[in-house]
Amino acid sequence: MSTFSPSATKIRFVVGAVGIAGAFFLPWWVPLVCMIGLALRYPAWEVLFIGLVMDLLWLPGQGFEVPVFLITGIALVWVCAPLRNQFLRP
Repeated sequence: MSTFSPSATKIRFVVGAVGIAGAFFLPWWVPLVCMIGLALRYPAWEVLFIGLVMDLLWLPGQGFEVPVFLITGIALVWVCAPLRNQFLRP
């Protein structure tokens, strides 16, 4: 009897792909949930990329706007690093 146990790389890829696709096709909170999940579990550069894609797609092109999702992604990766190191050590 074998059970399917996906590797961490596959899960990371799927969540990152959902976050990037969510930036194009889903509500704003779906990429945000993916960003939070990735930042909590992995030291993921995907979080920054999802934030950049969200800001490039949704910021208006008039004047200077604050890149909210990119700043949120940087903060998530930075804040969640000690939590990952403390609670998710292999």
